Amino acid sequence: MKKLLIGVQILILVLILTKVASVVGFIQKSDILPSANLLTSLAQAQQPPATPAPASTSVVGSVMPVPPASEASDGSLSKERDLAAALLAKKNELDNRENALRTEEQRLLALRKEITDKIALLKSQEEKLTAVLEASQTSDVKKYKEMAKVYEATPAAKAGSMLEKLDIKTAAGITMNMKKDKAGAIWGYISPQKAVEITKEITRSGGGKQTE
Repeated sequence: MKKLLIGVQILILVLILTKVASVVGFIQKSDILPSANLLTSLAQAQQPPATPAPASTSVVGSVMPVPPASEASDGSLSKERDLAAALLAKKNELDNRENALRTEEQRLLALRKEITDKIALLKSQEEKLTAVLEASQTSDVKKYKEMAKVYEATPAAKAGSMLEKLDIKTAAGITMNMKKDKAGAIWGYISPQKAVEITKEITRSGGGKQTE
């Protein structure tokens, strides 16, 4: 803006000097002023030193607009602000994703621990149940052996009548733990239907070899 004002002032001064020079020439021709050279010298003395034309002016009187330095600086600062804001938004997005992944990882670890604990608990309960079943089976075998001795000492007819009234599983357990000759003698006093059912139960449970 300052350069533009200087250019305009120079242009106005040139026009004034041109007018003055025209008047002086006219006076010299008319012999009105005896000392025209004095006026010319005076005019030249008042003229300020010539200043180079601004780089943005191509023709006198036609000045190309030059954007102020402040506007260019504002544009640069605006771009820098936009870039900084974009980088900050991207950083916040990455931080949020990282926090979400960390939360999900912690949730999965907690879920994994919960599942592992449940598996360990089920395994422990299975072991306890197996031990109980084995103890129960051992107790049943011991009980059947004791009852088998009682039935062996009982007359065949009475023992057969007693087996007839027992449930199939108990009757089969006692029969499997009796001696073969005693069991055969009692077998003749059991109904065919009961004998078939006891035989099926012994076969299903994989009954062991009877004692001689």
